[in-house]
Amino acid sequence: MSEELPVNDQARARLREAQKSEANALREVVGAQKARQRLQDRLNQANSELDAKLVKLVESSGVARAARLTGEAPRSLREKARAAGLKPSQLQ
Repeated sequence: MSEELPVNDQARARLREAQKSEANALREVVGAQKARQRLQDRLNQANSELDAKLVKLVESSGVARAARLTGEAPRSLREKARAAGLKPSQLQ
């Protein structure tokens, strides 16, 4: 089953214009998706760096003190520290 082609020049021109508009819109969407991914990658990197610094603080100050100093939930700090390999004795 084939699509019917436009019957006159004006219809063909409108179709070409619509296709051009669609292609431009799609190009803009793809560009925005790429920009969002770059920003997400930067945010993920910043979060990883923050987590590493929080773990270092927990290691030196303990969970309770680190939580008071940073406003982070103690449970969250414990989870980050355990994920980083700290032993329970290092979390005091």
